[in-house]
Amino acid sequence: MAKLTQASIFGVDVSKEELVVWDWLNERQLKVANDPAAIRAWLSGLSGPVQLAVEPTSSYHLKLVEQAHQMGFEVFLVNPRQLSHYRQAVGGRNKTDPDDARLLARFLAHERAQLRPYTPSSREAQQLWSLLKRRAVIVTSQQALRQSLSSIKLTAEGLWSQLAALLRRIDQQMLALIRKLGWWEDYQRCLSIPGVGPLNAAALVSVFHRGAFASADAFVAFIGMDVRLRESGTYKGKRKLTKRGEAEVRRLLYCATQPALAYRPFATYHARQLDKGLAKTAAKVVLARKIARTAFALMTKQQSLNGETSAAC
Repeated sequence: MAKLTQASIFGVDVSKEELVVWDWLNERQLKVANDPAAIRAWLSGLSGPVQLAVEPTSSYHLKLVEQAHQMGFEVFLVNPRQLSHYRQAVGGRNKTDPDDARLLARFLAHERAQLRPYTPSSREAQQLWSLLKRRAVIVTSQQALRQSLSSIKLTAEGLWSQLAALLRRIDQQMLALIRKLGWWEDYQRCLSIPGVGPLNAAALVSVFHRGAFASADAFVAFIGMDVRLRESGTYKGKRKLTKRGEAEVRRLLYCATQPALAYRPFATYHARQLDKGLAKTAAKVVLARKIARTAFALMTKQQSLNGETSAAC
């Protein structure tokens, strides 16, 4: 009878300059320079089934995960928020690079059955996702600058016009990528949803094509708009969003709720949430989740929604 080979498990904490690796089976730490040649040399020395748990860090983790995937190793991207909750659950007190690497390995060793291996997107899809996130950084920075400069009554019209031009160029690049990827029809389906504008449609299409979602629930969970329950006996804790996905997508969906209220079915649905006693913000979050589910259904069934669009974002 053939003997089963146990998979080698590695937790990898990624920074710009180096990878801190924890070898779960051999209980040892090593460091690898975060450059393609060093990563290739380390991965080439591994044998048998190999599994790596990596916490995404900007784009610094891509060199590792892409090479590991090409070499046939299983890679799992662990959401930072999820890892933080796991640290608290197991009584972790420290947060250093070696501790994070060890925690990632432990998480993979015990939670493997609940995780989905990483599947790389095309270069164009990665670029679209990157543009969405970079655009969010510019918008957030612009808002902070406006607020800061307003307190000293300093105008910067030239700066605002330059930032506006930069955002327009990013939007044009995103549309070009959506066409190149063959996602234009899905983009139009999302635009048919009242409240959803070009930016929101681009985000929804990008999320939809990042993985094979079994259901609308899985799609919503990927965005981080599913609800975490805290109940025990007669205790009913406050429900909160898991917020596991990209924050910018949730922000855009929430932004879409205000213009979406011009559409009667959405307005009625929103009013029902208020009648249940939900606060205005919570009711809009529920509506944002409804919009996400609608987008998933339309792209899955390859249909468009009849109705006027009065989108703002």
